[in-house]
Amino acid sequence: MSKPSKEDAEDGTIAVLLKRAVERRIPNVLAIKERLEKGGTRSDLEITHLDEILTDRRKMQEMVNRHAEFRELAAKMISLYADITRMAVENEEKGELKPDIDLSE
Repeated sequence: MSKPSKEDAEDGTIAVLLKRAVERRIPNVLAIKERLEKGGTRSDLEITHLDEILTDRRKMQEMVNRHAEFRELAAKMISLYADITRMAVENEEKGELKPDIDLSE
């Protein structure tokens, strides 16, 4: 059995990353955005999750540069993260903290 070529290995990496994005990351990020649009804030876990995504994105920059077909998707994801960060800061500045659980009980 021969060793996969660099292109085959990169194609496999791209396939895994796209699957992860579609199945987990995009739905999670959209849920965060929806809550922020209602005046909520990000949890520590969500902040960690977004930081991990941005770290992965920086690591993938070279691969994205080699595959022009993914540049638009990458740019849209970065724009979405920027929107989330902006909304979270605005919500925190307004003091409109709306926890996900009812602490009054």
